[in-house]
Parts: sequence; C-alpha cells; structure tokens
Amino acid sequence: MESLTNLPEVQEIEEVRSKFLSVALSLKVSDQPTLEIGNQLFLEANNRIKNIDEKLDPKKKLAYRAYQEWLKLIEELKEPYIKGKAYLNIQIVDYKKEQERIRNEEMERQRQKAIKEEMERRKKEEDERLAQAAELEAAGATEEAEALIAETVEEIEKPLEVYIPPPETPKVKLEGATVKTFWSANITNKMKLIKAVAEGRAPESCLDPNMTVLNGLARSLKKEMKIDGVEAVSTSSMSATGR
Repeated sequence: MESLTNLPEVQEIEEVRSKFLSVALSLKVSDQPTLEIGNQLFLEANNRIKNIDEKLDPKKKLAYRAYQEWLKLIEELKEPYIKGKAYLNIQIVDYKKEQERIRNEEMERQRQKAIKEEMERRKKEEDERLAQAAELEAAGATEEAEALIAETVEEIEKPLEVYIPPPETPKVKLEGATVKTFWSANITNKMKLIKAVAEGRAPESCLDPNMTVLNGLARSLKKEMKIDGVEAVSTSSMSATGR
C-alpha cells in the first residue's frame, strides 16, 4: 500500500509546514510590530489549515467510508459467534449457579445432620457420665463423683467439631474457560449517599460532579452562576473572523 506521505498533495504541504512552525515558535509578542507579525502568522495558520482540509478532506471521506464498510464487514462476520457466545454464557452461568445452589444446600443439610448427631452423642455421653457420678456419690465416692462431673462440664464446654462429608453434587468444571463474577454499584438513594459523604462514612470521590451539566451552566450563566463549591472560570483564545 502506498504511504500517505508520498501523495503529491501531502508532499506539497510538507514543504512549508516545518518552516512555518519554527518561525511561529520563535516569535515573542512584546510590542505592536511583533503583535502584527503574530496576528499575520495566526491568520496564515488558519488559512493553511483550511487549505489542508480542502485538499485532503475528499480523500479522507473516501477512506473513512471504506473504513466504515470494513468495520461493518468485520461485525457481520463476527455476529453469529457473538450472539452464540452471549446465549451460551447465559446458559452456562445459570446452570453453574443452580448447581452451586444445590451443592450449598446439600452441604448445609450435611452440616446440620452432623451437628445434630454430634450433639446427640454428647448428650448420651453426658447422661451416662452424670448417671455414673450419681452412682459414685451414692457409694460415698464424693471426690470421684465431683471429678467426673467437672470432666463432664469440661467436655460440654468444648467447641463443637464435626466432620462434614463432601456433597454428592460435583463442582461445575469448564475446559478452557471460567465463570467470573463482577460487581457494580447501583445508587438507590442519592441524598443518603450525599449524607454518608458529608458524615465521612464514604469518600468524596463517590460524588464526582457531572462536568457536562456544570460546564453548560457556566456557558449560559457566566459570572451569574451561583452554586456552592463551584465557580465559573473563563479562558480566552483567538479565532479567525474571516475579514
């Protein structure tokens, strides 16, 4: 493909643009004569920009049209695969979630069952120890009975430890792919959020201003814009009038 810099139109522009920039950047506006030179250079820059647009804009439009058609072709070729991926993503993620729900419920049932069995075992053992302690006390072995009761109390106070067998429902495994979970925030009450920031319970960055709206108000109201915490700022730059 021919380099764009080799086009005759581009070469013609290239011949003068570097010279112009060196002259323009060397100028320091300090009096009326240098002001006039600066003004002329500004207008020359404006005219040369227009000249570049006039010469190259038609080619730009053709190139842009070809580029848009190329992008459209790429999208059309990808479309069935993109739609298929989106559909399969929903199917796979929903299945994985359902299997995880079933697996978690199964694990919880196993946990509750194990806890119940362990508590029943402990209760039976406790009853047997207390019955044995009562027999010892009745036989006059008070110290042995008290020691057995203390041992029983110590056993009761131990943390409950149970073995939970793995669930029968297997984990969902994918080959060459994975299911990722993404989190996002949804503002349910803007005033509560503002209050949280004001009270220091949330960072100020949670309330980044809408600069599009604020800039629009500054353009329309100018110095009359009165919003707490915001000021209207003006900047000036030259613009060619065409005269």
